[in-house]
Amino acid sequence: MNMSVDGAFIYFTIPILGGINITQTAVSHLIVTIFLCSLSIYLGKRLTKRPDGLQVMVEKGVMMLHGMVVESMGAHNAHWVPFIGTIFLSSICGSFIGLTGFLRSSTADLSCTMVWALMVSVIIWYNNIKNNGFVGWLKGFTEPIVVMTPMNIIGEIAQPVSMAFRHFGNVAGGGVITTLIYTSLSLASAAVINLISANGWLVSAVLLAAAAALFFLWKKNGKKLPLVIAAISGILGLFGLLEATGILTGVPVLAYGLPAVLSCYFDLFSGFVQAYVFTLLTMVYISGSLPEPAEAPAA
Repeated sequence: MNMSVDGAFIYFTIPILGGINITQTAVSHLIVTIFLCSLSIYLGKRLTKRPDGLQVMVEKGVMMLHGMVVESMGAHNAHWVPFIGTIFLSSICGSFIGLTGFLRSSTADLSCTMVWALMVSVIIWYNNIKNNGFVGWLKGFTEPIVVMTPMNIIGEIAQPVSMAFRHFGNVAGGGVITTLIYTSLSLASAAVINLISANGWLVSAVLLAAAAALFFLWKKNGKKLPLVIAAISGILGLFGLLEATGILTGVPVLAYGLPAVLSCYFDLFSGFVQAYVFTLLTMVYISGSLPEPAEAPAA
């Protein structure tokens, strides 16, 4: 995940309307949009009556999405599947794109998730006005009693804000944590390796000799502790030796591994969970603003 605690990097600014910043988030979201559109066109053109493995997999995914929408919104609202699917896939791909290492997760920017949340709110308001009329929609803020009007208005505002901040906070927070851990391990790497290499070849040789002795001890008694210590001693000795020769100068060897694992967790697992939660809330909120089948107006 490419993340800075200062926010998204600005590539350049378009000098119109007071200046439009083209940031990492904008580029990432554009790439996600082009990818999903291109994938949809490609998959749509290769549909056959005898599906192959890829088509079967895509059809199963569409059926799962259709079932999720029908279960949450009802069969009469199945026409919302394309919209819900777009939100879900955009959210997942927007989080996963951070795994490239040079692109920022678009969902790690509040502007992205806030636009999605406001778009959902506009749909809800439109449905309420369409079903109840503008006056009826405004009157709904005074229910069940007039004194609840301020709380109802706050609740209406809090809905998109909570949706946006929940998604953004989890993904962005994970990126910041990963960045801080990477920076800390980089500093620790420089301190440890420099300490070993500062004493020349002797310390590295001693560490490698100790690793060899502990390895043979493990081979003799089969206990795991000597093997673990031998591995640590051998790695430090090897790094110190490479640093002394100038091969690893400036390379933060201890910063590799753990940050990558954390990045995979926050981008993959947390990104998927937040995409699912955001999509589920979208379905619940929109379905709550739609009329029941018996109340639906005749075409």
